[in-house]
Amino acid sequence: MMITIAGCGALGSLFALRLLEAGHAVQAYQRSGAQLQALRAKGIRLEGDRDGTARQGRLQAVSDDPEELAPTRLVIALVKAYSTEELRPLKKLLTTDGLVLTLQNGLGNAEALAGIFGAQRVAAGVATYGAFSIAPGVIGWGGDGQITLGPWNKGVATDWVAGLLQSAGLQVVSVGDPRPAIWGKLAINAMLNTVTALTGMRNGATRSNPAALELMQHLGRETVTAAGRAGISLDFDTLWPLFLDNLQRTAGNRTSMLQDVTSRRRTEIDMISGRVLDYARDESDFPYTRAVYALLKAIDHEVEAATG
Repeated sequence: MMITIAGCGALGSLFALRLLEAGHAVQAYQRSGAQLQALRAKGIRLEGDRDGTARQGRLQAVSDDPEELAPTRLVIALVKAYSTEELRPLKKLLTTDGLVLTLQNGLGNAEALAGIFGAQRVAAGVATYGAFSIAPGVIGWGGDGQITLGPWNKGVATDWVAGLLQSAGLQVVSVGDPRPAIWGKLAINAMLNTVTALTGMRNGATRSNPAALELMQHLGRETVTAAGRAGISLDFDTLWPLFLDNLQRTAGNRTSMLQDVTSRRRTEIDMISGRVLDYARDESDFPYTRAVYALLKAIDHEVEAATG
């Protein structure tokens, strides 16, 4: 069975390597550029796993052209949330019994994929593993975590996907409805990604910084309020200690949004804080989210102006 990683950046490379080491056939749908060229030429290199050892693996194929890729039963979507529509060409590669699993940041990805592939072909979830880019084709391990996944529509069988990921040594929890988990991950992203992107801190540094912790608490509470307005029940007092534990487990990681800012790439702020602001009742609602959103949109504006 072929597995396709759509968006083989840091996290995609980590998952691809684990799947390769478990004996699975893995290919990557990757946009053109230095990462694609490095993956083709040298494969994936992990500079020190949890035990400090370096690991190397080669994908069966890497291309930005679906015609060069094999039919696939599972697509793991890890492209930036604003690039989800770019996965439409993979529709003809997905086998009749295949699924697309989104582990992307933000809200709206599963809905977009359902519009492309059909809701009965979509599984959705979140991942709290940490990985960061060192150079094209080279990643660093940022900490262990967990994948939570389930069917986007009731009745879709996703246990085989969970079993496949578990066979690669990944921690997986299956749920009947992934929406609460997606909102919970949104809260983590809204707290952590924004603050690290604005301060340049690694995850662990925020845990010992009183000002960062205070800001993250405000952002988390605002996201929990937004979730409630969306019909999703989250409890901040339950979420916060789990969040602190995640910071400790991924202390050395650099969030994807920090990596985007450092590399002068567009961030996913619209799909994270922007989605929280969709549930604001007026312009004075969610002031902390509004502030970090404005700051990161300003950074995005400068990036877009520089890149044309």
